[in-house]
Amino acid sequence: MQSRKYILVLVLWALLLIPSVSLSQVIEPDGTKTYYLIHSSGHVMSENSEERAVIQSYSGSDEQLLYFIPAGSGYYWIKPKSRNTYLANQETWRTYFVSDSTSDNAKWAIEKVSNSFVRIRCKVNSKYLGTDETTSGSYVYSDKNGTNDKHYWYISENYNSVPTDTLTYLINPNATFNHAFEGWGVSLCWWANMCGRWSDEKIDEIVDWLVSPEGLNYKIFRYNIGGGDDPLNRNCTPHHMASGKGIRAEMEGFKDSLNADYDWSRDAAQRKIMLKIKEKRPDAIFEAFSNSAPYYMTYSGCCAGNINAWEDNLKPEFYDEFAHYLVDVCKFYKDSFGIVFKTLEPFNEPVTNYWSANGGQEGCHFSTPAQINFLKVLSPVLKASGLNTIISASDESIAEQSVTDFLAYIEDGTALDLVGQWNTHTYGATHKARANLRALSTANNKALWMSEVGSGGSGISGNLSLAQKLMDDIRYIRPEAWIDWQYVEENNDQWCMVRGNFASQTYTRVKNYFVRQQFSRYIKAGSKFLSVPNDQMLAALNPPNDSLTIVLLNNSSTEVCHRIDLTMFDQFGSSIDVTRTSETENNAISTEYELNDSALFITLPGYSVTTVVAPVTFETTENQIKTGISYLILSRTASLPMQSTANSVSINNYLYGDSTQLWTLTESGNGYTIKNLAGKYLTDAGTYKVQTSSIENLSNQTFQIEHIGDDCYRIQSNRTGKSLDLEGENNTAGTQVGLWPYGNTPAASHRQWMFVLPPTLKKADIPSGINNEVKINEMESVRIFGTQNSIVILQTPGISAQVKVYSIAGAELLHQEIQGYNTRIPIHSGIYIVRYTVHSSHKAEVNKVIVR
Repeated sequence: MQSRKYILVLVLWALLLIPSVSLSQVIEPDGTKTYYLIHSSGHVMSENSEERAVIQSYSGSDEQLLYFIPAGSGYYWIKPKSRNTYLANQETWRTYFVSDSTSDNAKWAIEKVSNSFVRIRCKVNSKYLGTDETTSGSYVYSDKNGTNDKHYWYISENYNSVPTDTLTYLINPNATFNHAFEGWGVSLCWWANMCGRWSDEKIDEIVDWLVSPEGLNYKIFRYNIGGGDDPLNRNCTPHHMASGKGIRAEMEGFKDSLNADYDWSRDAAQRKIMLKIKEKRPDAIFEAFSNSAPYYMTYSGCCAGNINAWEDNLKPEFYDEFAHYLVDVCKFYKDSFGIVFKTLEPFNEPVTNYWSANGGQEGCHFSTPAQINFLKVLSPVLKASGLNTIISASDESIAEQSVTDFLAYIEDGTALDLVGQWNTHTYGATHKARANLRALSTANNKALWMSEVGSGGSGISGNLSLAQKLMDDIRYIRPEAWIDWQYVEENNDQWCMVRGNFASQTYTRVKNYFVRQQFSRYIKAGSKFLSVPNDQMLAALNPPNDSLTIVLLNNSSTEVCHRIDLTMFDQFGSSIDVTRTSETENNAISTEYELNDSALFITLPGYSVTTVVAPVTFETTENQIKTGISYLILSRTASLPMQSTANSVSINNYLYGDSTQLWTLTESGNGYTIKNLAGKYLTDAGTYKVQTSSIENLSNQTFQIEHIGDDCYRIQSNRTGKSLDLEGENNTAGTQVGLWPYGNTPAASHRQWMFVLPPTLKKADIPSGINNEVKINEMESVRIFGTQNSIVILQTPGISAQVKVYSIAGAELLHQEIQGYNTRIPIHSGIYIVRYTVHSSHKAEVNKVIVR
């Protein structure tokens, strides 16, 4: 009797320690039931004393329970159980509980965004509920764009902890970008101007960290040809740059006046760093670039810019002199040190209002026509020099302006032929502008570099926001090189990878170094990136196509699981290397993954980046679209697949296994029909918006599919000759797909589409497991295994099942209904018995699970 009482106490103690688990998701609430609306932070939607909608810690109070009452047309009123009020958008962005439910401000749609989360959209403005903070008491707003995890919710009858979201996709080794990757890089401006004054021992160490294969593995370096201010300060305040970027931004020019001789002793510090890089990295690639012409060639007499920052500062009568100045510097480095600059970029963010006299750094405005005119002077000077250096342009700060420049160079008729490589920065960049730059570069056979970017923020979340920008740049620009702005900075850990003190010569690597290392150390020069429909990852084949590198990003606070389908590889080596950087780890070895012949499961904690490197073999085939195969059809400007919605078509968040997003091509006379697994044909009804029909009618359902480069296609209706188009040139979830004339420019990325193979889930994909016994039903696939302090259950989406967990002595510890694909049950280490029962078939299986 005493022992049984002791066992009961242990069971009760265990139940108190096991957190509740979110294992289900309600998409269509029952209007007669009450639910918790749970934020991705784990807090619950509620009302404060001011009747404002807020998130609060779960209390178990009826005041946190809500009714979702159908309001017609797929909308709901959201009403507290204990009060006769309704959630409503007020004052454009604030959200209150109000007594009036008649307006559209109080009507909300529920949209599934993943296997774990939904968004709540307001009818009046089509914006989403979300927060800016994740602490209890934070306000809920109703003007969010729905793209951030702070805009995600889940609905449950019982309070459950935050679910683990699962991102599922397939990697196709034949879906490579057209061009091999030249490598990663950084500007030498201006850190090298300061660090080059340090001791040789310290220079050796920071350069090793930068260039060694075990460090950042950077290979590309941009040398700044200084213009130089007036030594007599006749038109500017002495040391005016020290009030901006600091004394480091004061660059020495090689000539003090028009008739002066070159003084090649100048810029010794930056040169010392560049030569050390060349010594330690013989395969380094160098680009020379200019922020400004020397002061004596300018209107203002100051190399920081014109008096009016919107006006050009280089006088046209000095175009030839400036061209010779740039080329002479390039020749000096070739003749004196054997450094041949691959490219010469004469501009830096030229069409901006950043550069004005007495400003914080060298800078020079060049209007687009002025750029073209100067290139026509520079090109013959460079050709006559005998150098193999080519011109790169236009290094705009904003990608959209870079597209404008590119189109203007084409329109000129001769200017683009003078440029061998196109450069852009992405301080401001939309996916559409990124994709248009790649489309223009491909069509005009120009190499394309992302030549500078940085980002502010705070802590690891700021570092990861730049990592996301890096991924966006690689995925949509598809550049041959990706180049950082600063390597060493003072007083911050965001715009640099090494934080230093230039005066005391002290320095340390910051978190940003290890975040960047997750990319640059493992994706090597010569690699080819792969098209994969997930903006939170990159995949690349390292030369000679015998290893695969995958980089996975989680820039949210919630845990994420990636399920990666590898069925297209013949072999995926078991000796894989996995490393991770998180808030507490720096490029540390990780074991939080499970690998089977054709499926890789990787769990990412909040705010982390993980890299996988594995040997692979695969059959090389041409990546052409085929009939009879289901595809995800993705917009070129977003990793969002096309799906049928009622009688229309839109792009939306990818949902694994969703039949409305899986499309099959069938040859039909002069073209193809495009039908999804839900039985809907793409249909041109003669109006703008594409429609769908379950009835075959070849006269308005036949499309031409034309390859336009970069594995992208235009899809053109035979009926009207118009092409599939994103309404308003938008690329956000929910954007309607319409029909519009394609036009005659490659910069039509919003009318370009990719056919991407979807992942599969079949019995052969389910890993055999570690420290557990697994049984697989013929009708349903499930995997149950133990990991660190958790039991994890992976099952086919759409399955409803019950799980009971018992102690090894047979005492029931918990039972839970589950519906999601990925379920994680937190529990202490030990040995457990898990009983899994599928409701539809009443089939049950029992597994022994060891939790570490």
